[in-house]
Amino acid sequence: MTVVLPQQRAGLPAPEGFSPVPSLRVAAALAVPEAWRIVRHPVALAGLTLHLVVFASLADNGPRDAFDVNSTGSTFFYGVFVYFAVNLVATRTRRSRSGELLAPLAAGEHERTLALCLASVGPTLLNIVVTAAGYLMLELRGLFEVHPTFWHLAQGPLTVLGAALLGVMVARWSPYPGMALVVMVAMFAWNIWLSNDGNGDGGLLGTYVSWAVYGPGTAWYGLYPGSPAWHVAYLASLCAMAAAGAVLRTTPHRWRVLCLGAGFTACAVATGWAQLP
Repeated sequence: MTVVLPQQRAGLPAPEGFSPVPSLRVAAALAVPEAWRIVRHPVALAGLTLHLVVFASLADNGPRDAFDVNSTGSTFFYGVFVYFAVNLVATRTRRSRSGELLAPLAAGEHERTLALCLASVGPTLLNIVVTAAGYLMLELRGLFEVHPTFWHLAQGPLTVLGAALLGVMVARWSPYPGMALVVMVAMFAWNIWLSNDGNGDGGLLGTYVSWAVYGPGTAWYGLYPGSPAWHVAYLASLCAMAAAGAVLRTTPHRWRVLCLGAGFTACAVATGWAQLP
């Protein structure tokens, strides 16, 4: 996969002596500053602050809240805010009407899309650090009655990654004011509907899963049935689907991406079924 210059898109020959640079190499070079821009974005910082405040306020409430806030807290708070931050970063060119200034650059829209997808790893890595530090603090203070497994803890960072990739996808397909909010409201409605499913098993097909059973007070009532490992695989499949959806909008090789997207969708269906009790 190579960079396509604006001249070539218009059917004109490339400049003499031009040597195409692989798109991924260009995207990787752009990804680092984009990741830093996302992590420092005021919306993302607000989400991180809110997550830390909620973590500190709930950690001492009992073993149930300690388990829940460490395994799923980042999904609801940091993940949602990262989604909006990435969407704002991805649509800044349209909002500033600077597309014509970027058109002559070798890094076209496709390379910038790839860069944003790679940059989504930035807030994910930050969330991994926060989750690991939170687990260590709760463990040293003896606040766990049942320790969350690796799979329980992996859920939070993966949902942050998925939120970031979804933000890129929405920005590429519908970069209009208010659309990011509409999609997030639909996501909330979808998760609520799944959680209210008859026996509760449908909640595992959502993006926000609280494994700790809730009851009177904050005592420990056990864990809901289901496979955390398969749930992580399911979330990873959803992340891959979002990445494919974002790239599909700008890639010159749509059939390849469509085939990959179909494969990721099949993986999501299979792992979604496998996680159910």
